[in-house]
Order: sequence, then structure tokens, then C-alpha cells
Amino acid sequence: MNDGNHSPPAVELRGVSKRFGTRVILDRIDLTIARGEILVLVGPSGSGKSTLLKLVSGIETPDTGRVFLAGADCAELPPYRRAVHTVFQNYALFPHLDVAGNVAFPLAVAGVPRAKREQLVRAALEWVKLAPHAHRRVETMSGGERQRVALARALVDSPQCVLLDEPLSALDPHLRAETLELLQSIHQRLGTTFLFITHDREEALRIGHRIGVLNHGRLEQLGTPEEIYRQPQTAFVASFLGRMNWLAGEIVERAGSRQLAVAGQVAPPAELNGAPGGPVQVGVRPEELWIGDAGWLPAQVVARQFLGDSEIIRVALADGTELLADQRAPRTSAPVGATVRVGWNAGCAHVFPAPHPPCAGGASTEHKP
Repeated sequence: MNDGNHSPPAVELRGVSKRFGTRVILDRIDLTIARGEILVLVGPSGSGKSTLLKLVSGIETPDTGRVFLAGADCAELPPYRRAVHTVFQNYALFPHLDVAGNVAFPLAVAGVPRAKREQLVRAALEWVKLAPHAHRRVETMSGGERQRVALARALVDSPQCVLLDEPLSALDPHLRAETLELLQSIHQRLGTTFLFITHDREEALRIGHRIGVLNHGRLEQLGTPEEIYRQPQTAFVASFLGRMNWLAGEIVERAGSRQLAVAGQVAPPAELNGAPGGPVQVGVRPEELWIGDAGWLPAQVVARQFLGDSEIIRVALADGTELLADQRAPRTSAPVGATVRVGWNAGCAHVFPAPHPPCAGGASTEHKP
């Protein structure tokens, strides 16, 4: 990501806050994006993702704090003088211009000579695999093709950073996967810094070098995809980055040590640093929950859903709490209605303070913005 020569980061936010009226949109955000990094911001609607992009692009200005681009404070720099471009969800193309004309637009505004413009446009269209379509009208193109035109326009003059504002949300699943692969290929070729916002967990995990999770204007956690997914620091982060089974638990003192108990049974060792004594909420991802003779929680199978390479099995504990198990080979053959035992391996439980009122357990959840 970083070129290793101690050059300043591509983007840096220091203590940035933004309000609209009395509503706090961003609350004292500190964020550094290295040159050549793909940083993905995720969070529900209203968490501040788009506002943060607007602060970097210059469309909005912070109420407090500073925004730096390549080490330079850009407080007085208007949007057209910032070396960043935005790829919008709705493409924002000019219908009266052909593909080449749309891509050339920022170069024309900057006064780049015609011959140089044509050279840069050809290169950008090659990057997004649209060179044969340079003179097509954009209204004749599919959604995926229009998104690639918008991407070529954002890249054509080699900006310091490209801001991608939910760029794949309007595409069908096949085109989303295809465009995501194209973005990764372009990044590997050009090394451009990407600041990418999305509410899609799979997109974030697939493309991000790091992921930042925003909640009510605060950056709850920042880390690699694996860190965010496997070591969530809050219950919100745990739920937002995927499905999670929630169980009521308790931290108890046994044999001179603090241990985790669930449904009256001592569970495998879990990370308890900072966990309070007494009630806690325990999260276990469906792929970490297993069904077998070695389990310690009795349950009943209430539903099975075959998905080809895996099977989702819903079980109910004695207190009515329902859990999901995402089972790959070997799978239990227990039919609906059968009594089984469930459990998880050491280190697979995430322990957080109990909410108020204390967590009573619950079926697997995935945050949906």
C-alpha cells in the first residue's frame, strides 16, 4: 500500500466533526489512509459515510478538525482544485456526450491540450475495457457499462484518491461481482488510493485492505477484514459484519479463575479481557456453531435449509432461544424435531457487556441498514 519512502498519507482526517443543525453526523473522526490503500467504510444509513466522502472531496466543510490530502491542509481548497474524484451511485454522466466525451470532461475543465486528452482517455478506457465503445452514447449502455464509464472518468487524470460512493449498489449480483473484480484489477495496475463506502458486508470484506465501521457518526473499529470479522470490539461491529447468534451468558468465578457460563454450563475459554462480572451477551457466528455429540447445550432441530455446499440448520435451546448453524461437511443428519447438542470451539465466542435490559438470547442476526 504505502510506497515506504515516508511520504505523507493520501488522506488524513484529524478530529473532524460535522453537524446539520443539532444533529451530529460525524463526531471527532481521526482517520489516516495510506497511499495506494483501499479503505472501505461501512455503516447503516445515517452513520456519516457519505458525509465523510463529501468532506474529503470539498463539497462539505468540517465544523471542527482538518482534512489533509497528501499532507496538505485543504481547508481553503475548493473541490475542483482537490486531486480527488468521486464515482457516484447514480453514475452522474452527461447524456449529451458520448463515452469519450464523458471521460474527457475533467481534462477539458483542467485545460489539458486536446492531443494529450485523447491519449489519456484512450488509456482510461483500456483500463475499464471500454476502448471499442468510445463513441457510443451513454444512454445506449447497460448499468454496468455506465459504471465503468464513470470509473474511467474518475481515473483519467491520475487523482491522489478516488472516492467510491456505493458504486455497485445499482447493479445486479453478477455485475457487482464482475465490477468488483475490475476494480481490484485496476487497483493492482495503477495503485490508486480508493476510499470506498458500502453497506454490503461481502463487498467490504472482498475489496478492503482495511475496513472502518461507522455508527452514529463515530468510528467504532478500524482494522483488516479478518480483524473486523474475527475480533469485533463491540456488539454493533459483530452484528454489522455478518450474522451472529446471541446468547445470554455470565462471567463466573470457578476454580479461582473467571469463566464464561451459558445456560448454566461452562463454555470453552473465550477472550474475557475487559468483560464485566455477571451478565454478558455472547456472540457466536453460525459457521462456528457445530452440532454433535460433544456439544454441551441440548437443543432441538426446528428447520433445515439446503444451500448446496452448506446447510443452514436452525435449532432451539430449552429456553426457546433459536440459533443458526451454517454446516459444511461433515453435517449432522438429525431431522427436524430431533434432539441434538450444540457447541463451539475455544476462542470462537465474542463476549460483550449485556445490554439493558440484560440479553435474553436470540436467533442469529445480521445488521440490515
